[in-house]
Amino acid sequence: MDWNSMADETNKGLLTMFLSLWQVWIVMAVTLIIMAIIKIKLPYLKGLIGEKFVSRKLFNLDLAHYKVLDDLLLPSNGNLNMTQLDHVVVSNYGIFCIETKSYKGWIFGNANDKYWTQVIYKYKERFYNPLRQNYAHIKAIEEFVKSKYPKAQILSFIIFPNAGKLKISGTDSVGYARDIVRKIENYKVQVFTDAERDEIYNTLANANIQDKELRKLHNKGVRELKMRK
Repeated sequence: MDWNSMADETNKGLLTMFLSLWQVWIVMAVTLIIMAIIKIKLPYLKGLIGEKFVSRKLFNLDLAHYKVLDDLLLPSNGNLNMTQLDHVVVSNYGIFCIETKSYKGWIFGNANDKYWTQVIYKYKERFYNPLRQNYAHIKAIEEFVKSKYPKAQILSFIIFPNAGKLKISGTDSVGYARDIVRKIENYKVQVFTDAERDEIYNTLANANIQDKELRKLHNKGVRELKMRK
């Protein structure tokens, strides 16, 4: 084999090695991008699955007396100019505002604490008290209801469909997904006629902000707010 042939073979080998390395780098880069996207989207997807699960539970209510609204986005006077409500049940017995939290593990907290704690073995994470979060949701509902129905009963519930154990003191408004229908049905005193119930339901449904760009803007604002907290 002459020197030119050896040089050609060497160049071919280097080129093959370079292409192989380049392919490895491309695969690694794509993998990292996919992992980053999953990391960003995973909390949203987990929350969405939890909300769908709770929504299915709510449809076990007697639809002759209860009307369910999911994923409402209403104007707000709080930290953001819009607020997202996971579930609202409008019934003859009151209005129930339900916040779903898809945290796993044990959940510790008190109704008056600013933060609660998620514990999974040695892992701990604090998160904003969802009762406080849901208070802003109730105020948003009041803007549409209280002027005509000043004595309207708006009740707050926090549901953890994936939690292993709930250790929340100072309130009976927190529970598992299996608890939500029972908790709602505990309220048996009629406060709205069928016509009033339907009017409130339609008012909230018509106020729901469905514009996709506004919803994206709201979600961005929520992420930024969480980072500040």
